[in-house]
Amino acid sequence: MKKITAIVLATFTFSAGMQTASANERKFAYAYETSVLPPGARELELWNTFQTGKSYFYRQLNQRVEYEFGLGENLMASLYMNYEWTAADVNGEVSKSNSVSISNEWKYKLSDRTADPVGFAVYGEATLGLDESGLEGKLLFDKQLEKALLAFNAVFEREWESDIQNGTTVTKGESKLEFNLGASFALAQRFSAGVEVFNQNLFAEEEAGHSALFAGPVVSYTAGNWWATLTFMPQLASLKNTTNGKLDLDEYQKYEARLLFSFHL
Repeated sequence: MKKITAIVLATFTFSAGMQTASANERKFAYAYETSVLPPGARELELWNTFQTGKSYFYRQLNQRVEYEFGLGENLMASLYMNYEWTAADVNGEVSKSNSVSISNEWKYKLSDRTADPVGFAVYGEATLGLDESGLEGKLLFDKQLEKALLAFNAVFEREWESDIQNGTTVTKGESKLEFNLGASFALAQRFSAGVEVFNQNLFAEEEAGHSALFAGPVVSYTAGNWWATLTFMPQLASLKNTTNGKLDLDEYQKYEARLLFSFHL
């Protein structure tokens, strides 16, 4: 983890020193927008997502380093390096684990959120790791209304996880259906604030389904060639299989926060 953190900090320092054109900023940390980079443009995006608060001791840190590049007038692609660190109480003893994977993302914009009645884009992502792999598809919608930006995503994801049991490799799969909603308002020339809502529905093989609703504030700041976005997302309610009052703290965490930094290269 120390090596990954060092790489992220070094990349941040290197990129912060660049003096180039304005970046293609995101106003939300969870909801995706339909905008794409112009042909030849490049960005470096750094993700940090922290999760905590289950029915047992639990901490998880997810880090992503993303290299984005514009390929055509309405087409962009990205390459990710993903790192996940987890500490959890297993049978009274804290166990720590980590994993590394790579992802490839493609996004194609079909209509513009300002010029057209609604912005629309399609998104696909593939992830490959030593223990996990997955495919993800998104339908992206957004609309710019003067100083207000609205965004909605419908997401389907299929994941496979491999584990060695009694000397045999066992692969388990699960499906996720997600909905993201975001509203952001420009409060100043460079500063925006709003709210994000996130609903995830999990369908695992040979297990009962789970569904939870998260919502929280989002703030974003743009400064020349870089931007930053922060969202705090507590779990508001479990829509299925409540385990702790109104929440599902077996499958989902109570609190989650995500911080994004991005720099135009």
